[in-house]
This record gives sequence, C-alpha cells and structure tokens, in this order.
Amino acid sequence: MQMLIPAARFRSSVAAGMFSAAVLCCSLLLSGCSQSVTLYSVDGEYWQGKWRHARDETGLVQISGAAGEILRGTFKRVSRQAFFETYEKTFGTGAITADGPDVSSFGNAFGGMLAGSNTLPADASGQNFNPASGRSTQMVSGPLFYWTANLQGDRKTTLHCFLIGSAYTGHGLGRCKGTTGKDYTIEF
Repeated sequence: MQMLIPAARFRSSVAAGMFSAAVLCCSLLLSGCSQSVTLYSVDGEYWQGKWRHARDETGLVQISGAAGEILRGTFKRVSRQAFFETYEKTFGTGAITADGPDVSSFGNAFGGMLAGSNTLPADASGQNFNPASGRSTQMVSGPLFYWTANLQGDRKTTLHCFLIGSAYTGHGLGRCKGTTGKDYTIEF
C-alpha cells in the first residue's frame, strides 16, 4: 500500500508539470500571434495597438486612442489598383508611390514569406508623421499586400485606413483619415 502512494504523488506532480508546460506554451504561442501597430498624427499624437491575421486573408486590429478610447476593426485585402485609386482620392495625388509589378491579385498575399527568389519584388513609399524617425517618408519592399480597414471607437471615433505590407517581413506602412479630417500615418 505504501508503494502506491509515492507512485500516485509522482503521477499527479508529472501531470501538474505537464499542464503548467502546456499553459506556458499556449500563452507564448498566442501572444506571438499579434503584431504591433502605431499611428502618428502631424501634431505629435500617437496611438498604439496590435493586429493579427484572421481568416480569408483578413485581419483584426485594435488600437488604444486618445484618452483611453479603444478602436477596433477588420482589414481586408484589396487589389493594388483599387487601393491606389481610393488612397489618392482620400489623401491626394503624390501622397504615395509604388514601383514594381502588381502581384497582389495572384495567390496568397503571404506567399512571399516562403517564396523563392523568383517572386517579383516591389517598393512603396508614403508620408511619415513619426517625429522620432527623422524622415518625412517611410518605405516598404517585397511582394506587397494591400489592405483597407475601417476602425470604430467606443467613443464614436472612426478611421478609414490603408495599409501596404511586405510579404517578406509582415511589416509595412499606411495612412488613416478620421471622420474629423485628422490624418495619421501607420507603422506596423
């Protein structure tokens, strides 16, 4: 009988250890799924948040705004042509430039992460309101993906956003315009 008690204790401590390890692994994996995003306005205001991929080449974004307001939204993939037409209508001609082939309508937007050297690269640059960067423009390279998003705040703030990202790195740039007319540049 005394032989069973140590064995039972051993099994329960092993099970507790395995459970703790599983919880730790899941926590690390889930926290690694989101990426940071920062919005900067011309007047120095900045908002920080997170974004992550969702299904069907969309994503979810949550940003903490001024005075603790939380903005949430979904971004969806759009064609390069639709992206630039709408972007230039919103921010003006010359507010963004891009060089390279349009590969946005061919296959998975994130195929470049695993793609070979035959993937056609492109470059895009846009305005930058981040004073710490010391640059008036920001740039992204690689096979590019194009997203638009509408963010809605819990205090009625609304932003319409445009994002261009690199399929190589998952990072990119963008710009948002609020219903009040205030502009923000995005780094993600």
